Amino acid sequence: MSHKLFSAKAGKQISVFLENRPGTLSAVIDTLREGGINMMALSLSEGLDIGYLRIIVDQHETAVKWLRAKGHLVIERDVVLLAVANEPGGLASAIDVWAKAGVNVEYAYSADDAAPERSLIVARVNDVAKAIAALA
Repeated sequence: MSHKLFSAKAGKQISVFLENRPGTLSAVIDTLREGGINMMALSLSEGLDIGYLRIIVDQHETAVKWLRAKGHLVIERDVVLLAVANEPGGLASAIDVWAKAGVNVEYAYSADDAAPERSLIVARVNDVAKAIAALA
């Protein structure tokens, strides 16, 4: 199998807990805009009374600082930024390698990559270093 179909690197994710009411997502996005911070990937999911916003940004440390200064509850997570071929089976080829290496994917979400022939997958895995090494 050719490993040219994908590449992986370590990344940092910001998780923000949001009250499940109008305006809370807007407040986070406005804070990032005020700081000149660009979101590269976004996932928003629901809980019972709270939302979970997960983002990858172009200025991680600055974003964390701005969000905390505005009173947002922020958690930083290590993730894998996985670029895969934007074609059928592109993601499967990388996930198969991880499965054989014993890497567990806890959750994942996708975003556009700068290159249209690739997709960016943000993956929270049980072992970031092992996940990257398995794809090297």
